[in-house]
Amino acid sequence: MVFAMFFGLSAVTTPDYVALYRDLSPAEAGRMVESLEQAGIRSRTDMAGTAVSVPGEDMARARMLLAGAGLPNDGTPGWEIFDEASGLGMNTFMQRVNRARAMEGELARSIQTIDGVEAARVHLVLPEREPFSRERPRPSASVIVRGSRQVGMRQARAIRSLVASAVPDLAPAQVTVLSATGETILSEDGEAGSEASLQSARAQIEDRLGQRIAQILSARVGAGNARVQVSVDLTTERQVVREQTYDPDQRVVRSTETREETREDQTAAGGEVGVADDIPAALAADVPGNNRNTANSTNEIVNYEIGGTSSETVREPGDIEKVSVAVLVNGIYNVQDGGAVDYEERSQEELQRLEALVQSAIGFDEARGDSVEVVSLRFMDYSMDVGEPVSRSFAQTLTENTGTILRGVFALALVAAVLALGVRPALNRVFDQPAIAEGGSADLPGLPPSGNLPATTTGESATASNAQGGGERPVYQTGTVLDPLPPGADEMVELAAVQGGVPRGLINTVSELIEREPEGAITVVRSWLAEGPNA
Repeated sequence: MVFAMFFGLSAVTTPDYVALYRDLSPAEAGRMVESLEQAGIRSRTDMAGTAVSVPGEDMARARMLLAGAGLPNDGTPGWEIFDEASGLGMNTFMQRVNRARAMEGELARSIQTIDGVEAARVHLVLPEREPFSRERPRPSASVIVRGSRQVGMRQARAIRSLVASAVPDLAPAQVTVLSATGETILSEDGEAGSEASLQSARAQIEDRLGQRIAQILSARVGAGNARVQVSVDLTTERQVVREQTYDPDQRVVRSTETREETREDQTAAGGEVGVADDIPAALAADVPGNNRNTANSTNEIVNYEIGGTSSETVREPGDIEKVSVAVLVNGIYNVQDGGAVDYEERSQEELQRLEALVQSAIGFDEARGDSVEVVSLRFMDYSMDVGEPVSRSFAQTLTENTGTILRGVFALALVAAVLALGVRPALNRVFDQPAIAEGGSADLPGLPPSGNLPATTTGESATASNAQGGGERPVYQTGTVLDPLPPGADEMVELAAVQGGVPRGLINTVSELIEREPEGAITVVRSWLAEGPNA
């Protein structure tokens, strides 16, 4: 029983531990536990050493204590690293290293303030210019981010701009942004030149469109009554399309060219041989017998400007090529007068209206090849004969609450032990004492109650024949045996305080009882004295 009481007290007094900090490094958790133990606060760590727990009532005090000690650290240390370091023994190399660490820590803290980013690590490469070198090497940076949801291109560009602006001479193209899952969101080769970038952009677009559709459908069909699946096809190559068109109706005269030509010649008469052909025309005009020819020609060239359109379209990788949406909505459940539930499919008109809403939400483009399908089907529920819903088993529930159950059992065992070992003996000791009668007097073994001398102590009366008088005389119980009064016990003895006398046998019995039970006799006498002379 002592062993059970010991463990019961230890189980009952064990406090309930709650998690103080999680996702800690073992070194950080060790420093926190040491600080808490020095302050007198009990603490526990998990098996991996990454979580620290304290009693629930010490939660606030533990947080204040650790905050005063600068624990846990807010990730990578920032410019406060120079507050802890002294100038003694600090060389140029250590100063450069601390400066890079401080810049990385400050950038990581700034990136974590962006919505959706839970943790970030920044790596800066700040090369020094080599002696006698004409060119200065360019700095570069890489950022790894982990978010509550997938980090998109917009956030990646914001992170790139932040890091490039905070580091001197750092070009934005030299900043690489990676996700915690190993995907390259932005790289030096190009923003959308890698397959990882396209997959990230695709997942982000699908998630945004799915949330938009689910939000507008939930207002009509209710929360949880619509399932939306969006599939987006993105272009994976860069395209440059040049187009040039002409409109013949838009004709404008740009230039006009007119050429006029006049030609005169003279030939000798047929059959004549002479020098007339060699004489210039001006001198040969008067030569008789010659033939004179004159020719005039006019040419006109008109140049027109025809109206036209010239366009150039550049499509970068990542543009939306096609959108496909599949929507499954639950039917309508109508409650009948008797309490039965009747399932009803949604009408075709309502499905068409829901389809129109979905098309408006995604920016439906038929020329692009988009498709939207809305179907009403009954959702599978556990009211149908498909088995019981998945829940925790009794063994799992018992395992999770073993500590609470043991503490309750030990508490009950402790109460039972206290009642059995402490309260029960005390009650037995109290009730073993002679009980006080309703009139104020106590009944002793063999002593008749006060005011009723012939009666026995158990409330029963016994009589025996009187040998002398031939009548009945009282018989008194001593212990558990009825002893008859000895002969001559009925002789009356005159007492000054008693009227009518007292039988001698009763006086002898009282004397024996006083010698046998002195404590009980004292109790009876005290009760008689308390009753007063009128008792």
